[in-house]
Amino acid sequence: MKSLKDILAVIVGVIAALGAIFYFYKFVTFPEAGGGHSYGWIALALAAVAFICGLIYFLGHVNKEEEIHITQ
Repeated sequence: MKSLKDILAVIVGVIAALGAIFYFYKFVTFPEAGGGHSYGWIALALAAVAFICGLIYFLGHVNKEEEIHITQ
């Protein structure tokens, strides 16, 4: 991790993923049938945030390796 953007994307992504897991668990184990829809939407939104943070992190590292020339 070389930049602040990478560190921030990892921290926000991990927190969002943990929050998505928690709210999905609350959605699945809600005692009344059909009453936990807000937990499902929150879990879906946090999963989307985690996915976007993963894209920001991994797509920021595309073609960043050093080139090795054949003459060296």
